[in-house]
Amino acid sequence: MRRLFNSVRELCTRHPVALGVIATFGLSLLLRWLYLLASPDRTWPFSIFFYGDARFFHGYAVDWARERPTQATLPYHPPLFPWLLGLLYRLMGEPQGSAYPYKLVLAVLNSATVAFTWAWWRKVLGTGWSLLAAALFASSFGWLVLSTTYSNEVLYALFLSATCALMLQHRAGPTWGGAALLGLVMGLGSLTRAEHLYLWPFLLAWAWLYRGKTPLPALAARWGAAGLVCALVLAPWAVHNARVLADINARTPELEPLPELAPVTVYGPINFAMANHAGATGGFTPDSVNRLGQDGNLDVANPAQRRLLLHGYADGLSWMREHPADAARLCVAKLDRWLDGLGLGFGASNLPSGLSGNRAPVDLFVPEGAWLKWPMLLLLVAGAALSLLPPWRTYALFTAVLLHRALITLAFFGYTRGLLAVFPALVPLLLLPLVALAARRPSLAPRLPAFAAAALLLLWVEAGSLALGAPRGFMASGSTDTASGKLIQDDWVRIWPRQ
Repeated sequence: MRRLFNSVRELCTRHPVALGVIATFGLSLLLRWLYLLASPDRTWPFSIFFYGDARFFHGYAVDWARERPTQATLPYHPPLFPWLLGLLYRLMGEPQGSAYPYKLVLAVLNSATVAFTWAWWRKVLGTGWSLLAAALFASSFGWLVLSTTYSNEVLYALFLSATCALMLQHRAGPTWGGAALLGLVMGLGSLTRAEHLYLWPFLLAWAWLYRGKTPLPALAARWGAAGLVCALVLAPWAVHNARVLADINARTPELEPLPELAPVTVYGPINFAMANHAGATGGFTPDSVNRLGQDGNLDVANPAQRRLLLHGYADGLSWMREHPADAARLCVAKLDRWLDGLGLGFGASNLPSGLSGNRAPVDLFVPEGAWLKWPMLLLLVAGAALSLLPPWRTYALFTAVLLHRALITLAFFGYTRGLLAVFPALVPLLLLPLVALAARRPSLAPRLPAFAAAALLLLWVEAGSLALGAPRGFMASGSTDTASGKLIQDDWVRIWPRQ
């Protein structure tokens, strides 16, 4: 026994990072698997707590897997996640009444993201705090939901994490290899979530703080190379979009032509118009498009909808200029929806927030009375403020990422899942006030994260006990389809546990 103990200790001493990666991956995957086992929706392509674009992703993936030729359709969604799903359908076969195998693969992908993120968090937070951060990421209820359903946030979190890791590694200026890799990651991230492309100015602003004495021409050349690689990654999809848009224009010569340059999607103008008008709520509200006909479906041959595709920015800005007070209230509502992500709890039971709440259209479940939101917000604001001070300037990268996402939220829709998507940058800022406090009290430094991480392990025990029983039942209410009597999944849905 002593020999085994000594061997384990020697292994931990020689390979701490490898063992940490294995442990964080294994524990993350275990919790996701246990959560799935206890969920009544484990075989569905969507979740009770998140519907999102699951129907579109599934249909796109089936067509892609079957190599089925389709008529050119408007490039409205970024393509990378449905391509990944289509690849899974090719390799594993199309779903035969159960989406469980594919959801498990997505859980593996997200668990790998947690492990990878821990590896570079360790360099910023230190070993103890990074393990606590990984435990928070692994046990986040929001991520238990997103990582076990058809959600492109699963793929996006990996690319955002890689972006942050590369920026930290090359903060004083990338090598030529680092520039190429950063450009590749930025391009792939943009093909997953289009707004990732607009993270570039925020990254470069942070990098300017660490430029040191490197000659400006050398820095410009290498950052330019990163931008060029990003453009090359986007180029094939941009060419595809140009062909599709040219075909649409040829089929509708009587209407104003759509611009054929679309690196990722064309949804910017119409989403801006849907997000900023008198009836907007702060979340996804397609009413302004639904009123224009086609039973709420987007039709490029509809002149009114075509106008929003072309001039949606002008329409939204015009309304904001004419109604500044309403626009300000709408911005507050958007941020409030976004910050609801801080109210989500941990573990399979969403502790301490509970499992009774509401699911907004195309968004994640938000628990009722989520008091956790406010103390977490205070920690986040304190962390962002501390990141501006010289001792913690490294953390300013995470503040830049959050600022980018906040501005995207103010311009478009307030999505609770949007806050979950930036977890690799969010968690270090949440922990920074505690890190700073512990730094002033050396006796707390090793104890505080160790005790907190150990307490979080109880969530694995709770998930295991739930998995041993029958799948939990839930009730739901909301708008129903008049023909079928079924819930309209793209509308508000109230959810609560079955007693």
